[in-house]
Amino acid sequence: MFAFRLLILLVLAYVFVVIIYKFFLINRTERLRRSQEHPDQELELVLCFHCQSYVPRTETVFSRGYYFCSEECARLFVRRDDEESLKGR
Repeated sequence: MFAFRLLILLVLAYVFVVIIYKFFLINRTERLRRSQEHPDQELELVLCFHCQSYVPRTETVFSRGYYFCSEECARLFVRRDDEESLKGR
């Protein structure tokens, strides 16, 4: 009886390990596939016009002809630009 329980436990452990391994292997394969689809876009860094940090082009926000690292930087730039244009009137 003990050998039967041990055998079942070993089979369940093996199935668990195989499922976990396949899950991580599929994720890794998916990441590699995505990076190979658009290799130029993922490696291209652009400068955030507001905070001057470099960000992958695929993660940027494009507004008013400039790239920004986030929506917040884009809003801050637009607000500052609008204020400067009001002062110039």
